Amino acid sequence: MTTPAIAPASASVAPFSTPALVVDLDIFEANVAAMTALLRGTGKTVRPHIKTHRTPELARRQLGGSAVGITCATVGEAEAMVEAGIDDLFIANEVVDPLKVARLVALAGRARVAVAVDDPGPVAALSDEAARAGVTIDVLIDVDILLHRCGVGTAQDAVRLAKQIVAAPGLHLRGIMGYEGRLRLGAQDRAEKITQAYAKLAAVRTALLDAGFPVEVVSSAGTSTLREALADPVITEIQAGVYALMEPELLNLDLPFRCAVSIRGTVISRHPGRIVLDIGRRAVGVEYGPPAPLGFAASRIAISDEHATLEMADPVPPLGAQLDLVPGQIRTTFNLHDYVWIERGGQLVDRWPISARGSSN
Repeated sequence: MTTPAIAPASASVAPFSTPALVVDLDIFEANVAAMTALLRGTGKTVRPHIKTHRTPELARRQLGGSAVGITCATVGEAEAMVEAGIDDLFIANEVVDPLKVARLVALAGRARVAVAVDDPGPVAALSDEAARAGVTIDVLIDVDILLHRCGVGTAQDAVRLAKQIVAAPGLHLRGIMGYEGRLRLGAQDRAEKITQAYAKLAAVRTALLDAGFPVEVVSSAGTSTLREALADPVITEIQAGVYALMEPELLNLDLPFRCAVSIRGTVISRHPGRIVLDIGRRAVGVEYGPPAPLGFAASRIAISDEHATLEMADPVPPLGAQLDLVPGQIRTTFNLHDYVWIERGGQLVDRWPISARGSSN
């Protein structure tokens, strides 16, 4: 079966060595504007998850309007973003390691920092360090709403944790969060799972409010559940990140976003009905399948460490020709590159460092 092509945004020039990571800034900005339009009038905000690209310059361009700050997955990501001047961050993950706790507290002296918690031990450690440093850290109670990964299991657990947080020096209970995971459109019982996940968030929120605790923020959702999160009356903040760059698998979700990222490769070998590009697993993430051809068709794409082998109709492109593939997994792809080339109007205009690349600690 022929792999469907994604319509190219423009003809582009690429005077650089490949494989190269490229972002079409026109499409990126249109995606950011489309998110702003979706949120308009909803009373909700978006806190873009920068684990998607780990690139401060892209993160800065997602802020403003309904985008109140950024979401990070790790303390390392947060450090890179604060170093770049971003001053409102939420680490949507548990921080337990004493060294990471100390780094988190240091960040709180330079920016507004929030963190997820699900256990009394880290709450006490965060409080001790924050009080010693004279800073305040916002805290969101993490609720296990579907993944059975991190998060408290019951509303009663959340209330008990809230009692500890509000009594802890240096901490401010800001609300709750819960992540329902990447629920693909064809997932079994998808609608029911999302409904149950958000109902659990609502129940925890109600329990906390009934117990006299503040719930300023209810943070949840990714790009794959954006429509449902927008319709939910309880969620106040959306953690989506992929929307700004987009992945082929998500294009069937009836969202106003287009793919803005490609990996540009060079034809290094050609044969009847087959070419080889210098794009392999060390340049493109393949966890969600092989990359998709951009502006041309291929009947099959096989990815190895350093090569992409494409079966296609003759005549095949000549040696040295450059072709673009759209990554199926953006987060891994960005983490494989030191910088990203920026294209506008079909012309390369800049090169930005992926400063948080490798910052998984």
